[in-house]
Amino acid sequence: MIISAILASLVLFNIFFIRKNPVEKKFLTPWLGMRTFLELGIDPYSESAAQRTQLLYYGKIAETGQDPLYLNQSFASEILYFPLALVIDYKTARVIWMLLLELFLVGSSFLCLYLFEWRLPTIITAAYSILAILGSQAILPLLENDQIILVFIFLLIGLIGMQKGSNELSGAAFALASFQPSVTGILCLLIFWWVLHNRRKKIIWGAMMVWGFLILASFGLFPGWFLSFLRSFRAEYVFVNNQSTFGLLSDLWPAIGSKVAIVLMFGMIILLILEWRAALNKDFRWFLWVASLTLVIYPLVGIPTPLGYEIIYLIPLTYILKVITERIDKRKRWLFVGIIILVIFLGGWAVWFGTQYFIHFVTYKTITFFAPSFLLVAGLYWIRWWATRPPRTWMDTIEQGLI
Repeated sequence: MIISAILASLVLFNIFFIRKNPVEKKFLTPWLGMRTFLELGIDPYSESAAQRTQLLYYGKIAETGQDPLYLNQSFASEILYFPLALVIDYKTARVIWMLLLELFLVGSSFLCLYLFEWRLPTIITAAYSILAILGSQAILPLLENDQIILVFIFLLIGLIGMQKGSNELSGAAFALASFQPSVTGILCLLIFWWVLHNRRKKIIWGAMMVWGFLILASFGLFPGWFLSFLRSFRAEYVFVNNQSTFGLLSDLWPAIGSKVAIVLMFGMIILLILEWRAALNKDFRWFLWVASLTLVIYPLVGIPTPLGYEIIYLIPLTYILKVITERIDKRKRWLFVGIIILVIFLGGWAVWFGTQYFIHFVTYKTITFFAPSFLLVAGLYWIRWWATRPPRTWMDTIEQGLI
């Protein structure tokens, strides 16, 4: 009964929200692209398919300078929208999509705790779940109907699969996560480097099976999609609202911003190479630390990342908090964790609300882009010694088992 009531409440919220916000771009474009292909047999990357999307979004054909709303993801990943494309009504499909994203958000909070094997008191578990589900880093992508939430859950499943020895499941999850390379591209490449070096080739086979199935299915359904996709991606790229160090630093310091971004890019690339080389022959604890570092450093490399990328930071944040609690006196650790969670939750929303009334948008983007990355990098290096090494004594092992 409780679960049914919660699901009904979520559906009602979604219906209310969609009535207030009848259109958006994140779900509409891929859903209608697949819907157009199934219903009319039209190339989803074509001008006519884009015009269908424009009519629904703008109420007219897009004018010069407006986003033409071309489909800009591969047909192999577009196949994943097939079940929802069977729903004729856009609003109904969007209600279902939002409900799935909400359930994925709930699941991600518990999967993150499970990944780090972190057992919390009930009240701290509730506080952590509130941050993971209702924090600005989660709610804003949800309201945008952003598929990054789906990518996040696949990433967690992949890491848990590696940890538990479910190699094929892990590879399949990483393959699905890799279809948004602006979020997971570098991480997946480095993971496969680590996997090959450590002879866990079943992870590669799991990924190849998923990639192979989706790619073969995409060319079987629509043989000429690849060239159409490239044209559509190129035309739409200008209008994609991603953020990068080059754009932000150039807006902040027009004279030297791009030079600073280049120095930062090479510095971060060298750091990643050194850390991954160090992790090649190490255990999963070390691997998880360097994977967390990669997720934090990824935006600093200069690759454009989506605005909802901050949801990924739950992984390194959880790692930092978990290791710190292992080193703090038992009486103080949960107070410390509770305060940190409260500060992050309130701080995230304070910055967002501030930009609505007080903070310039460029300043807001700069704060939300750089501050979390640098703080989490500092946090990860603070815990590096403890995180990358097993407990040194029998008492350390007993104490961690009691946390």
